[in-house]
Amino acid sequence: MSRWLIKLCGDNFDLEEFPRWFPDGDIFSFEENGSVYLSGPAFESHEEFSKIQDMALQVIYEFSAVISLLCPGHRRPADFEVIKETDDGKHERYIPASTIATIRSKVKAVPVVGGQGLEELSITQGQVLLSGAIDNYHLRTALALWGDPIKTWPRLYRILEDIERYLGQHVNKSGLCSAKQRERFARSANCAEVSGKDARHAAGKFNSPNEPMILTEACGFISNILMETLNNAAK
Repeated sequence: MSRWLIKLCGDNFDLEEFPRWFPDGDIFSFEENGSVYLSGPAFESHEEFSKIQDMALQVIYEFSAVISLLCPGHRRPADFEVIKETDDGKHERYIPASTIATIRSKVKAVPVVGGQGLEELSITQGQVLLSGAIDNYHLRTALALWGDPIKTWPRLYRILEDIERYLGQHVNKSGLCSAKQRERFARSANCAEVSGKDARHAAGKFNSPNEPMILTEACGFISNILMETLNNAAK
């Protein structure tokens, strides 16, 4: 039976996380002969290489964003190759994909759980987190922003805002953190004396909090809130 295969290119230390967190579903990952691939029935709805390439890119971005929540330091695959496996097991390789960081796509990836309820599947934490984001624009945006390897104060604050747009209230009101924690984060992000050139406002406009957050602490703060929100959304 013919199928589309997406061969991931990158460090094995990062690639091995794909089969671990996304082993089955409409789109899944597996390891074969030392290489890591994406495949699944969702790809079979397309015959055009360009459609497969766009879908693969979107899935890689979303899978990597989730993995980076579960495994801090994870690096998105550097590139990928689209392969058509024919009925007789032969591989037809298509034009090599452009560098993954430069391709842009607006294709909406399909949920990885194949239309089945979460309670019907024995799924991984990665699949749970992704399923929590699939049906909400703000959570999908927050996850996509988190997946960007460059973490800045404005980017982190934007993630917080999208989460709160989804919740309809501040994260502390939803029990995801204390009011003090949210205030420390917000004031640190706003204050140029704390966040430097990435501050959301000019120097002198906001006073520094008594206990300012550093960027690494802010990343942990937003990561925990995003994970908890996605977990709750998947229930």
